[in-house]
Amino acid sequence: MLEVYKDKQPLFYEEIIHSIQNQKMSHAYLIETNNYPEKDDLILSFIKMLLCEKHFFSSQNCEECNICHLIDTNTFSDFIIVEPDGMWIKKEQILDVKEKFKTTSLQNNPRVYWIKQADKLNKQSANSLLKFLEEPEGNIIAILEVVNRYQVLETIRSRCQIYSFINHELQREFLDFELLIKIIQVLEEKENTAIAYLPIILENDYRNKDFWNTIFTEMIDIYEAAMRKMENVVYTDYGDIIQIIISKNTISKIISKLHVLFSTIQNLNYNLNMNMMLDQFIIEFSGGECNE
Repeated sequence: MLEVYKDKQPLFYEEIIHSIQNQKMSHAYLIETNNYPEKDDLILSFIKMLLCEKHFFSSQNCEECNICHLIDTNTFSDFIIVEPDGMWIKKEQILDVKEKFKTTSLQNNPRVYWIKQADKLNKQSANSLLKFLEEPEGNIIAILEVVNRYQVLETIRSRCQIYSFINHELQREFLDFELLIKIIQVLEEKENTAIAYLPIILENDYRNKDFWNTIFTEMIDIYEAAMRKMENVVYTDYGDIIQIIISKNTISKIISKLHVLFSTIQNLNYNLNMNMMLDQFIIEFSGGECNE
């Protein structure tokens, strides 16, 4: 049951309960797992809340519940799991879900499909899924599971309610957490002059695109946490760096910086000159303009 994760995943729990109480459930969810060890059990608990009345209205286990038993054994007709067939999730698998869900639910429940490893969607299956998300038929709910939200197309992300699991072990093991904090401090305190200071922090080693992809992704999580604290909602505590960000930014400025981070991640695949890319990022991040 989802109640088990109230303290383990407070952000996810609070937002799901709030959306249920206000009857604002989405037709599509993108769940960023961050390799959270209990991700499967947590997602299944969420699915049971969607499909089982006893889970929906009560935080208690429903004990001898046939629906939950069928969900656990993946034999419930209103619930489908899609996993990669070989290396990829194929177009035919998405079309099969659409075909199976054409008929009305016998239980008068939502119908849910869970796509595991959604980053394994190939071009054809991603396009088929996109059409499915753009034109949802009846009470159908999509749950896309992925380690990192940026592994799926932006056009798919934009049509989903995004939730991110907290993985404290990953946060502390990530590369060099102190280095990440230093980078953020330099960007906040030096603004556009950080162009001169970052090479010193990194000892002139700009590393590779994977390094910066991880840096920018982690920065998004930290800046989102700072914004959540400013709005007085539950947030992930990253320590003193949150207060530094708050002291230097308004909410609108954080939103602008998040947009810069999103676009920079997308551009990483196309920019071969890392020095030029970082200079452009620093100028835009500090609120300036960069002439390309």
